Amino acid sequence: MLEGKIEHLSVLYGGLRVKRRREIMEELRSCATGSKVILATGAYIGEGFDDSRLDTLFLAMPISFKGKVVQYVGRLHRQHKNKNDVCIYDYVDSSVPVLLRMYEKRLTTYKRIGYKVQTDGDQKYESN
Repeated sequence: MLEGKIEHLSVLYGGLRVKRRREIMEELRSCATGSKVILATGAYIGEGFDDSRLDTLFLAMPISFKGKVVQYVGRLHRQHKNKNDVCIYDYVDSSVPVLLRMYEKRLTTYKRIGYKVQTDGDQKYESN
């Protein structure tokens, strides 16, 4: 759906052959300028992934474990000369109680690690 509409789009998902996954990772490393979009499942953007140009995370999967949240968010905190701010968009289906509880745990983690959190509506959480 996004292919052909975004200049530097990389899609990583389960079922990719190892060779293709390596090719995509090399394409990411060689994309020196401009913006890029990485659409990936958690396993592919988790431990061992490093690209200091990342500045925005769209979290659209249900996780609540503090360690995973810190790991994903940490990907944004690599120093890069063209990066001033980082931003996380965290999506939740609040009509499903278990997903809402997981989201609330993520909010707590965001605040603990120093993020300013603004929710839909005008409620705003700020860390100390």
